[in-house]
Amino acid sequence: MKRLSIISFLILLLFQTACREEFGKTLFGPDKTVAPEETTDKKLVFVNTTEVSDISSAGEITVDPVDVIFSSAQPIGQTKDVTVSAKLKDGKMSMDNVFYLNVLEEETILSTFKDNAGYGVDFLPETAYKLVNDMVVFEKDGKNAVNSCSIRITNSQSLQINKDYLLAIQLETVPGFNIEETNKIVFIHVKRKGGSGEMEGAADFRPMSGDDKLDADGVDKGINRNNLYYETDEIDGLNSLSACTIEGLIYVDSFKDESERQDGTLGGISTLWGYEESGSKVNFLLRFGDASVSTNMLQLVVNDNKYIINYKFKEKKWYHVAMTYDGTEIKFYIDYRERFSTNYSGNISLAGNSFNLGQSFNQWRGFNGKMSEVRIWNVSRTMKELKDNALDVISLDEEKSKLLAYWKMNKAMVGSDNKMIEDISGNNCHITVKRQGASGSSVEPVVVIDNDIDINI
Repeated sequence: MKRLSIISFLILLLFQTACREEFGKTLFGPDKTVAPEETTDKKLVFVNTTEVSDISSAGEITVDPVDVIFSSAQPIGQTKDVTVSAKLKDGKMSMDNVFYLNVLEEETILSTFKDNAGYGVDFLPETAYKLVNDMVVFEKDGKNAVNSCSIRITNSQSLQINKDYLLAIQLETVPGFNIEETNKIVFIHVKRKGGSGEMEGAADFRPMSGDDKLDADGVDKGINRNNLYYETDEIDGLNSLSACTIEGLIYVDSFKDESERQDGTLGGISTLWGYEESGSKVNFLLRFGDASVSTNMLQLVVNDNKYIINYKFKEKKWYHVAMTYDGTEIKFYIDYRERFSTNYSGNISLAGNSFNLGQSFNQWRGFNGKMSEVRIWNVSRTMKELKDNALDVISLDEEKSKLLAYWKMNKAMVGSDNKMIEDISGNNCHITVKRQGASGSSVEPVVVIDNDIDINI
C-alpha cells in the first residue's frame, strides 16, 4: 500500500510538472501557468492610448517621438502621463497573455533617435520617470488588451532647462507573436523649457457663454453665428516681406459639416489667419475648407494662388502650424514636419485692409476653436526653431528684432477693458476682439481666455 502511494505521488508530480513546463516549453503569466500561443505568425501592434479611451481606435506607435514638454514656470513635481497598450492585427487570443514593457538604455538608441529626429538627446534621468504599470494584459478571445500601461514623466530639477532627453520603452514579445521593428519602441522626448515664464493660455473663438441671440440684421444660417474673432489695423510691418514666418497653436473644437462646402456663402470654410473681402485680391489667407477642399484640411492662399495642404486634422487636438518663406520657397509645417513646399519668388504681404484671426469674407466663415502663441516673423524659421519654441519663445529678448507680431493669447491686455490682446513683440500690433455678425448687436464681445489647459505638442 505504501509502495502504491509513492508511485501515485510520483505520477501526480510528473503531471504537475508537465502542466507547468509543457514538455520543455517556457510558460508565461505571473504564476507561470499560461502556455504560449500555438501559432507563430500573430502580429502584435504597439499603440499610443494617451488621447483615446478606446484601445481599438488608438494609433500605432512609430519612430516619431512623443513629446512631453514642461515650462520652467510649471511647478517642480508636476507630472504628465503617456499611456500605451497593444492590439492584434488579425485574429484573437486563444488564451490569456501578458506582454511587458522594458526601458532601453543602449547608447545605439541615442544615435538611432538622432538619425530619425534630427537632433541629439541624452537619456532621461531615472528621477524624472516611473513605469506605473509595465504589463499589457490580453484575455482569452480578446483582440485588444484589457488595459493601458502608464509611463509617468515628472518635471524634475534634474532636467536642465532647454535640454532634450529621451526615454525609450520597448514592448517585449513572446514566442508566437511578432512586431514590426518600426513599431516596437515608443520614443518619449522630454524637455523643460525656458522662455517668458508666463502661464499657458488660449483665446477661445467660440460664442461667449449664453450668447444665443440672433443678429439684428442679416440672415441667420446658424453656423458660427456669434463666434469671436480678432483684428489688427496696424499692418504696415506685415506687408511686402522678402522673407517671413507665420506660426501658431490651434485647437479645432468642431469643423464645418461637409455639406456646407456646396453653399456659396458658407463654403465649408473656417478661417484661421489673413484677410479676404469680395472683389479684392487675397494677399494671404489660411483656412480650413473651400468648395474643393475638405473641411478638415487646410488651404493656403498667397497672392490669389491656392495650395492644399494634404493632411487631415482631427477635432479637439492641439496642433502647431507654420508657413515659412525664404525668398525662393514657401514651406508649410504641421507639428514641425514639412507637409508642403512650392517654389515662389517676390515679396509676400500677410495683410489686406487689416489682419484677422478667425474671420474673413463674411460672418459665416469663422473659426470654432482656440488659438495660442500666434507669431509673425521677418525671417524664415528653421524646423528646429519651430519645434524648440512651439510653446514659448525661449529667448524672447534676443528674438524680438525678428518678430513683427507676437500674440501669446493667454490674457487680455491691461487697460483694454477686456477688449484687446497685446502684441508683446513691441510693434504695437495689438488685436481687438470682435463678434461675427451685425455690428449693431446688443451682445458686446469680450476677450475669452482658457488658462486651464495643458498644451503638449
